[in-house]
Amino acid sequence: MKALILYTVFVVIGAVISAVIGYYAEREISEAVGLVVFLSLFFLNFAVSWVAVILVIDRSLSNAYGRAEQIAIERQGRAAISGRAG
Repeated sequence: MKALILYTVFVVIGAVISAVIGYYAEREISEAVGLVVFLSLFFLNFAVSWVAVILVIDRSLSNAYGRAEQIAIERQGRAAISGRAG
């Protein structure tokens, strides 16, 4: 639940930053460039926010996909199955 809340906060902050930068580009260059800048930053925001949440929660990106936990769960499952079969 903590990760979902952090992700939402990071996405909202990123969306506001994207809007401000896009608006600035629109005012200084053109409407088309402002739209492209905004959309690029807006969609990039989702990936950057996800990585930021992983960094905040785990303090590193060494286990970003949860592979270590998945392997441990699979080992426990195999041990439980072999224990029942024996």
